[in-house]
This record gives sequence, structure tokens and C-alpha cells, in this order.
Amino acid sequence: MLLARTSHTVNNLRAISLNHHHFPLETIGSFAIPHEELKARLDAAKEEFEMSELMYLGTCNRVEVVFNVPEEVCSNFTHRLLSFLFPEHDTSFIKGVSQKAQRFNGEETADHIFRVAASLDSLIIGEREIITQLRNAYEECEKMDLTGDSLRLLNQHAIRIAKDVYTHTNLSKKPVSIVSIAWKLFQDKHPNLNTKIVLVGAGQIITNFAKFLAENGYSNVSIYNRTLENALSIAKSFNSEALLISELQNDKSDFDALVVCTGSTEILVNKDMFNQMCVSKKHRTVIDLALPANVAIEIAKEEDVDFIDMLAVQREVQKNISYREEALNDCVAIIEKGKNEFKKLFQERSIARAMSEIPNAIKEIRQTAVESVFSKELAQLSEHDRELVDKIISYMEKKYISVPMKLAKSVLLDEVQKH
Repeated sequence: MLLARTSHTVNNLRAISLNHHHFPLETIGSFAIPHEELKARLDAAKEEFEMSELMYLGTCNRVEVVFNVPEEVCSNFTHRLLSFLFPEHDTSFIKGVSQKAQRFNGEETADHIFRVAASLDSLIIGEREIITQLRNAYEECEKMDLTGDSLRLLNQHAIRIAKDVYTHTNLSKKPVSIVSIAWKLFQDKHPNLNTKIVLVGAGQIITNFAKFLAENGYSNVSIYNRTLENALSIAKSFNSEALLISELQNDKSDFDALVVCTGSTEILVNKDMFNQMCVSKKHRTVIDLALPANVAIEIAKEEDVDFIDMLAVQREVQKNISYREEALNDCVAIIEKGKNEFKKLFQERSIARAMSEIPNAIKEIRQTAVESVFSKELAQLSEHDRELVDKIISYMEKKYISVPMKLAKSVLLDEVQKH
């Protein structure tokens, strides 16, 4: 009977994954569940498909549905689940997605989640954001009372493995984001904190670049943008003014570095404007992170200009990605070791759950023996003798709980590991 109860093992873990390897980002985005509908949809799916546990993770490049059921997940199950969770999609669309979706059963589910947490499966290998996204997804589903022991152990172990990967391999040692690369190239050329910097644009890339500047002590910064609203928030970090791009040609601050990235499809800084801005003759850095370019290519040919554009940044990105990929073998070894540890931990926890009723069962046997089966005989004993019998029973009860449980746990664990 106890062995049957241990069927709630790692073999019941399932996952359905829609990710950037198999779908365009637009398709993945269409499977995002609005936050206000998350609990209602997941509660209903958990009941409909008789899941003991359920977790949903949605990011810009993946959707993961992780759950616990006895039956293996096939394309038909995937179709039924996705149709239930996303009734807004038509049947033919769901059918096509269900056939291409990745499905994981048992141990391969754990392996998949460990790889996801360690960012081996990310759009940008080695980016750590996924570990926070995974933790937040679990905690949210836990608050909704959707998860249990299985997903708790899976999530905890996934985070621990991810931290081991980030700590003991070179997977995240070199940056691969556009802003991180541009920042490193800038800092290599301008370690002096008094460097005069002109920023053009106020979108996400310039905003992130400005954060690097502020966090590292650069303060001599001017900000230009087509509208002042977004530029003002950046300017506050440097106690400077936000100015319109139309005023850029009048900038006589004699800058050392110019960083440009706007949504414009036109050249914003041409050679004439650039020459007007260069008050003195000295070496300057120009970084153009816009696509299409916002800085005229003629400026790159100037002898006293270090010119960095998106092609240069992307070459550096690819070089760093190749460097990170060299660390994959080390990562796989860590994940494999962690997977074996998780399997043993999960099995031990399942056995502990299965055997948790033994102490109560033995206590009930004792109570029945004392109050019913031998009540008359005990009533005829002296108080001293009854106390002695009670001590003997208590001693036997304690031993019959601890010793057989240790032995049974050892036997059950051996049996599970054989399978």
C-alpha cells in the first residue's frame, strides 16, 4: 500500500512550452494571459484537467505551463489544454500551435525547467532575467493556491542550479545586450568621469545607457530629444537641462562623446552639424545605436573620431555569444548533476508524504488496545502496574514508529530508484 502511494513522483511532472525556438514572438505574445484573468483561468484549468498542481510562466519570448498529472502529455492533450486556457483563439490556430509546441514528461520536465532557469534556453544565452521571472511566476501561482510540494521543490532546485551555473561557469561573464556592449566600448575610451557627453534620444536604449553613466559617476551630460517629456526624467539624474534636437547644432559644450539613438529613419547628425559642434580640435567618440543610422557615415571617416555603430556592436555581441556558448558543456554537467540530486530529493519527499500517516495509525492502535481490547485487564491492575504498562507501551510505540519507518523508507527508496 505504501509503495502505491509513492506514485506521486517526478514521473507525474509535465510541461508545455511555446518558445522562440519554434514560434515567432508575435505568436507567443498572443498566449499571454491578462493578469486580471490569470487566477480564474488557471483555477478552471486545474479543476477541468484534474491537475494536482499548476504553474504558468509568460515572458516576451516564452510561455511555460507546468503541472502535475498522471497521464503523459501528447498533442491532443496540448490542444485541449490550450483551447481551454485561450478560448479567444480559433480551433485551427490552436491545432497548429499544439502540434509545434514542445511537450515534456517526467524527468525531462525537470531537465527543461532547469535549462530555462539557467538561461540555456533563452533568446540571449546567459541573461539572468529569467531566474527572476521564474521565481515571480511560482510565487504568484503559490499565492493563488495552485502549487504544492512538487512544483515548490522543482522551483527551488531550478533556482539553485541556475545560481551554480552563473557562479561556476563563464556563461554570463561577457555582456551581450546592445547597451552593455556600447557601455563597455565607451568606458574603455573614456574612463575620466569629467568626460563631456551628449545624449541624443530618450528611448529605452538611451535611458539604459544614461543609467550606466549615472551609476558610474559621470555627471557632465546633456540630453537632446524630439520631445522634452521623456528627456526630462533622464536629465534629472545629471541635474542638467533637457533640450530639443532642433537645438543640437547650437551645442558649443565641446563634447568628448556623442551617443545617438532615436526612432527617426533620417540622419539627424550630418557632417556640417557635427563640425559646428566641435569647438576645438581633439579626439572624440561617436556612438550611433540607431537602425537605420542617425549619424552620417562621413563622420566615421574623420581621423580624430572613434566611430561605433550597430554593426560594430553586433560583431561584439556575436563574439561574446560565441564565448558564452563555449561554457555550455560546463553548464550541462551542472544541470545533469542537479537533475540527479533533484530526482533523489523528490523521491525522498514523496516517500515521506506516503509514510506520514504511520505515526497516527500506531497511536490509534494503542488507543484501541488501552481503551477497548484490554480495558478490563488494565482496570484490574494496581496504579503502579498500570504506569509500568503505560511506559512499556509508550516505549514500544516510539520504537515501532522510528525503527520500521527508517527501514521502510530505505526499502522504498531502493525500489523507486530501481525504476
